[in-house]
Amino acid sequence: MPAAFMYLVVGRLAAMPNDPAGTNDYVYPGMIEVRENDSIEVAMNAARGEITNPIARDILPDLDFDPGDSADAPDPVPESFLQLEGTDGGTEEVYEIDSDTGKAERRVFAIYGFEAVENAHLVNRIRFLGSDGQVFERAHIEGLDEDGENPVDRQKTLNSPILFDVQDNGTIEFVVDDEADVDDIRIKLLGKTVEKQGRRVGSRS
Repeated sequence: MPAAFMYLVVGRLAAMPNDPAGTNDYVYPGMIEVRENDSIEVAMNAARGEITNPIARDILPDLDFDPGDSADAPDPVPESFLQLEGTDGGTEEVYEIDSDTGKAERRVFAIYGFEAVENAHLVNRIRFLGSDGQVFERAHIEGLDEDGENPVDRQKTLNSPILFDVQDNGTIEFVVDDEADVDDIRIKLLGKTVEKQGRRVGSRS
């Protein structure tokens, strides 16, 4: 595994000690490709020995994650990544990763960045919490908006992929500007899901 990645710490994967947390200040097409490939490698390594015939695909939140306590968007569509329908600011629990009985069972997730779709500029930070409720990573995404002409103008990447292993549970929270008063917030998670090859997508069978 390349040095930029992860090692096992108390049952979950964390960044190597010398790898900086947070996001990159500048994004270009080659960086997206490298981060995507890195995420596939990290997730596939985590799946080996745990998932038979693992295969990687893009994360589809409505198939991979359960709604968080604040996710009031019914049946979010994967293409739109509709996380919140109306918010007046504050911390919103958007996704739950439930590897025991939820959609995340027998799946590994590696998230390497974010893309603005709608009203992303109102989200200041994205926080990743473990099953104990402790924040293990936070991404400051101020300035992320949907106005760029090219995809990389609307994207922000993480310095190191964030991994949810086969047995990991947790939540993903959005910290929304206190002055926000909008109908919809959509931010695409750039990342990979690894699951058993031949598994019906969205099924626990």
